[in-house]
Amino acid sequence: MPATVLSPDYVNSYLDSHLAERQVNKIQHGFPSPRFWNETSVPLEEIGEDRRRLRAAGDQSHVFLYIGVPYCIQTSPGKCGYCLFPVEEFQGNAALENYYGYVEREAEMYREQMEGTVLSGAYFGGGTSNLYKAPVYHRIMDMVRGLFPEIAKDADLTLEGIPQLFSREKMQAIRDSGMNRISMGVQQINERLNSFSGRKQTTKHVIQSLEWARELGLAANVDLIFGWPQQTVDTMLEDLETLVSWDVYDITHYELNVGGPTDFALNRYHELPSTLANLEMYRAGRDFLLDHGYEQLSTYNFRRPGDPASRDFREGYLPRFEHMDTLGLGYAAITFFGNPALPPGRSWSFINQRSLPQYKAAIDAGRFPVERGFRHTPEDWLLMVLFRSLISTRIDRVQYRAAFGLDIHEKFATVWDVLAERGYAEITPEHIRLVGDGAFYAPMISALIAEERYRELREEAARRKKESAARSAR
Repeated sequence: MPATVLSPDYVNSYLDSHLAERQVNKIQHGFPSPRFWNETSVPLEEIGEDRRRLRAAGDQSHVFLYIGVPYCIQTSPGKCGYCLFPVEEFQGNAALENYYGYVEREAEMYREQMEGTVLSGAYFGGGTSNLYKAPVYHRIMDMVRGLFPEIAKDADLTLEGIPQLFSREKMQAIRDSGMNRISMGVQQINERLNSFSGRKQTTKHVIQSLEWARELGLAANVDLIFGWPQQTVDTMLEDLETLVSWDVYDITHYELNVGGPTDFALNRYHELPSTLANLEMYRAGRDFLLDHGYEQLSTYNFRRPGDPASRDFREGYLPRFEHMDTLGLGYAAITFFGNPALPPGRSWSFINQRSLPQYKAAIDAGRFPVERGFRHTPEDWLLMVLFRSLISTRIDRVQYRAAFGLDIHEKFATVWDVLAERGYAEITPEHIRLVGDGAFYAPMISALIAEERYRELREEAARRKKESAARSAR
């Protein structure tokens, strides 16, 4: 792959013009953004054959599993005021169990493709995955073990939920099923600020859930959001101080994404902290956690060593190329299948149906419930992996050379060098690391690195739209 040639003047100008913009998390789904996933016919049989071929050639295949839930409890304003993910209002346990039956059927469709694959980790998300009744967690893990007889010894098996929906019975079932971590989307401990989301969560709910997890030997992660309406550095630090005082070892502290027809975007935008205030919050939160013995594992993930309920999962934040594949099951789930050893155009990202009736209809018809996808070129797959590395704040030059046959520094030399001059990156012969405010600006850095390829994708999308209009006019 040729080097991406950008002049230092251009890179500096780009950075200067984007520093004042909100650093929304554009790297969540890797590269490219799902809005460019335009292939409506994803060749699952070809993908499965490629995976079998790689295994036959001795490739040690690992997969990360994601299983989603479409439902959330009703809030006012809807979708917690800020959520941009596709969700449906909870219709009761019967509807939830009916849905999960479809997930089991979808998993069975992947059985042959997953044969011989090691499960490296799993995340049970949503939606709200602790809506299930206690017995269903055993059913979920039975399905997982059936699909993946070999689970890595250090696999992190995390269930996401909201504090007010946990009970001790559920927590024990989660533990006994074989899951080993809960992740709680607390967002705000401050009850006044939390009330803006319409959620009924209280501080007591959070404390009780953490106590149950500790009693039962489950690791527990807490998510907090900064950049919330009416939030200040002081109120943010009060929340962090509270988590530290509760001995929470794993904290995800990330910036609010604002957009779409959400209540926060439409009715509370004027209450949001400024971009510079968000940067100040990031710095204050990072420095506070580092000063209290936490390590920064990724752009927004912090961990304090010594959790008696957990092994060290630092490697979970570093993109090991043999663990890049992700299988997504359920409504709106996302899958990534790719490998540098594959021929060009044989690596894919795709998303399941975001209409629940269409998701079910596809499975009823015996079809994979895929809505649309994106066929990666080798350059696209490199960017996909690089975006994941940026999330981890660490890019292993030796690893990239072995996998892609190139020096990742030389490929984007001007970008890295300018970032180093500004104190955002540190370059050694073995690594490139985001330092200082570099982690905060990871979304901007990723957009800069991919700008030329995004320009090509926009032109391609415009061309498709024009051709489609011409066909319709005939």
